Amino acid sequence: MLFGLSGFEIIGILVFILLIFLLPYVLRIRLISGISKTVMELDNMVTESKEILIKLSKEKGKPVLDPTETIEGFMEFFVVPPVALDPNGIVKKFEKILDLSEDRFKQMVKEVAPLAEEETKANIVMTLKATLGINEVAKQVKHNLELARKTGNFQILLMLQMSLPLIMRIVRAQFEGTKAFSEGKPIGDGLGPIVAGMLLKDYKTEYTSLMEDMYVTKKKMDEHNLIIARARGPGARVGKVGKVVKSLIEKENIDKIITVDAAVKLEGEETGKVARGIGVVIGGLGVDKWTIEEEIVKKDIDIDAIIVKMSPEEAISPMNEKIVNAAEEALEMVKRLILNSEENTNILVVGVGNSCGIPNIVQDISQIETKKEALKN
Repeated sequence: MLFGLSGFEIIGILVFILLIFLLPYVLRIRLISGISKTVMELDNMVTESKEILIKLSKEKGKPVLDPTETIEGFMEFFVVPPVALDPNGIVKKFEKILDLSEDRFKQMVKEVAPLAEEETKANIVMTLKATLGINEVAKQVKHNLELARKTGNFQILLMLQMSLPLIMRIVRAQFEGTKAFSEGKPIGDGLGPIVAGMLLKDYKTEYTSLMEDMYVTKKKMDEHNLIIARARGPGARVGKVGKVVKSLIEKENIDKIITVDAAVKLEGEETGKVARGIGVVIGGLGVDKWTIEEEIVKKDIDIDAIIVKMSPEEAISPMNEKIVNAAEEALEMVKRLILNSEENTNILVVGVGNSCGIPNIVQDISQIETKKEALKN
């Protein structure tokens, strides 16, 4: 007996005190081990994405020199956003930076795949962007892991561990998207171009023009003058939507704009749900959205929006059948909006999204390649 305590009670107290000191250490080791496995998975994704990119460049671009070193060096490419201390003119600054970065990507593809066809070059550009995105996530996760390991900061490990499931959902989908871009297959974000392409079914191309990587066509529908714009396919492009729409508003005396795009659904909502609203539905940093909104205010233009809901993972991974089926429903909604407009009006329909694997004119939607199983809601 010691201090009136039995031997078992003393052992129990000692074990409790030992656990107080050992438990954080054990938890830290387990967290580091689990996160390290995720880092290895991310590194493998980056390595495989680069291998896909190198293989695509060699097979389609026939470069004189091995593109491996050039692609490896480009993995550290970055874009510095403009200073936002004075918000006046910030959109124009962003637009300039984005234009310069896009030019740099195209220049890079000319180096690693000089003999590739134009559509293949567009796919390589998008594959390169997707690979850079995965690489950046891998570096950030690795940075936080090493910082927590060196400082012994338990809070960093816990925050990283809690965030990883959400991060990996997006990264795994991005990795599938990388494969889709390299193979020229449609992704979920191609919903807008599909709808615009179906609107041109059985259309002859005598009134077609190309503007800033966008396919622009004129068409008559029951006394309505249609101008249809979408990213040019079947290569992976999104086009400069803001610039093109602004130009068309000025040249064609547009009375009404209908934008069609994919939109992020909430958890619990059904993939492929079609909704109608008001406003400009365009993702990204907001440069294109701002440009169009400025014009519709100046010209007092009516604007409708149609969205098809999907998860972020479905938007950046190969297109599934639910989204393709929703495209037909969205097309019918677009037609109703057109027919319900006043006669002899000039209506601009903009199919917003990535045109990878989608022909400019979609004659038969069953020809759009999809993956057999949709991602879980």
